[in-house]
Amino acid sequence: MQELDMYLKEQIKNFAGDWSYLIQRYDDEKLPKISYQENYVHKSASMIKVLILATLCDSDIDFAKKIRVDTVPHVEGGGALQEINGDAKLTIKALASLMIVLSDNLATNLLINQIGMEKIQAYADKLHLTNTKIQRCMMDFVAAKNNKENYMSVADYNTLLYHIYTKRNETRFSFAWEVLARQQFRDRIPYYWDENIIFHHKTGMLDYVEHDGGVYEGKNGVYSIIFFSSNLPSNAVGGHQMGELGKYTLEYLDSTKQRS
Repeated sequence: MQELDMYLKEQIKNFAGDWSYLIQRYDDEKLPKISYQENYVHKSASMIKVLILATLCDSDIDFAKKIRVDTVPHVEGGGALQEINGDAKLTIKALASLMIVLSDNLATNLLINQIGMEKIQAYADKLHLTNTKIQRCMMDFVAAKNNKENYMSVADYNTLLYHIYTKRNETRFSFAWEVLARQQFRDRIPYYWDENIIFHHKTGMLDYVEHDGGVYEGKNGVYSIIFFSSNLPSNAVGGHQMGELGKYTLEYLDSTKQRS
């Protein structure tokens, strides 16, 4: 993958903002990878939701348990629950699906409330995600102003993805693996990909922050593809650039010249 690494680094040199990437082959025992600024700590945005998902799947919380939507404060942003009556009840499994597929912030906060923020952080620590911190709920601007932010690096996110990948045949983690493939936001890494190409991924966005990362089962192997970008001149610019990098990465990984 050296040629791909050289290309990506050359492109990123011309981009404004702080960029990180990590691409690793999962179905090779040597786990070959390429990366750039893999331990740079970014605001995690919605990538932290994958940590919440993994913590849930490794817990004994009943997926069928129903939760009232109004048990946490109403928040705006991504998702659909803000359009549902507050006395409505959804299962834990439905909330987890909404958290990933639609990046629903209210569903995320309901799950944080059920699992416990300390337990989510403890799970990150258990996986040795040394650059990952969860310190606030989604859309908690007061906490953010008080420097309680959520953080993650591409190295940590890759460890998290690989953890889910290796456990994907277990009953609860098979749900995590499947729901990541139903992500509806495909306007970053897979923007130029055919819609039929499956990408087990999650996106994240804040002002001047654009992230995307997932697992691609390709023609020549199974790969994580992760790009994080912060301090962008605009989200539109960063999203477009990430789509261009995703296009080249897919073409390279699927090409006949790709050997490792």
